[in-house]
Amino acid sequence: MESKNYLCGGNTFAYSKGYIGLPIEILNLPETIEINGETLFRKTSFHISLICVKDIVAVQSGIEEKILSTFCSFVSKNDISFSGYTGGFRFAQDAERKSFIALCDMLGLSEFFHVLRTELGLDVPDQPTHITLYTLQPNAGIGLNSPADMEGKSVKVEAPKEVLVYLSS
Repeated sequence: MESKNYLCGGNTFAYSKGYIGLPIEILNLPETIEINGETLFRKTSFHISLICVKDIVAVQSGIEEKILSTFCSFVSKNDISFSGYTGGFRFAQDAERKSFIALCDMLGLSEFFHVLRTELGLDVPDQPTHITLYTLQPNAGIGLNSPADMEGKSVKVEAPKEVLVYLSS
């Protein structure tokens, strides 16, 4: 979500690389951390991936614009916003990619997934919300787009103290 192609006529939500995301600012994190024997590097920018549209389109082609317009209609009447960190952290790995993520809560996102299921008839689970803070390769995150992805590609870890001090809700 490095390039910010904003959605819905505003500057809150972005659409990039098949994801609707919420850019978020986190200041003063250390440049590197050690997790599970790996040195990971701080990302240059941060976001919360809200919806992996490209995974839905891969199963049901031609639905991308409908999802985006439904999202914009929803957020024009409802709040989707960051409500804080859960205190959970995970180390994710997919092939050679590795990352450290902070789990977070979002207001209103579950209600939007309900709209996708009921109004668009899409069979999609709520997406686990998190912020990728550090990666092994520069800015190369790992798609954790469902509860199954989260469980299959990541493990719970403790956050380094030098990171925790900057992640207060």
